Amino acid sequence: MLRAMSGPPASHEPLATRLVGTWQLLRCESPLEIEPGTRMEFRADAQLAYVIPTATGPLLVTLRWHMQDDQLHTVHQDGSNPVQVRTALGDEDVLTFDFGGPRAWYVRVT
Repeated sequence: MLRAMSGPPASHEPLATRLVGTWQLLRCESPLEIEPGTRMEFRADAQLAYVIPTATGPLLVTLRWHMQDDQLHTVHQDGSNPVQVRTALGDEDVLTFDFGGPRAWYVRVT
């Protein structure tokens, strides 16, 4: 079961604290085109390492991140391409991003 994270989760830790770690794509809905095996590493220092598998090796995109209510905010290091997405964390450590319709699910790796 997924819960919107406008309040603290059952563990009483803020969602931002619970996001720290590595998450791997489980699946995504069309028209999202997220490569299978894509990983996101949320770091406590507000850095987000987004690793996308490619034919020539992994592509690393480093972003800054923060949570505001149930919204994950990310931006490139140079301040470009800000993104905001509704975020929920389920009981089984399944992270859901809702892009205003299509969704993507990630599972905790570490």
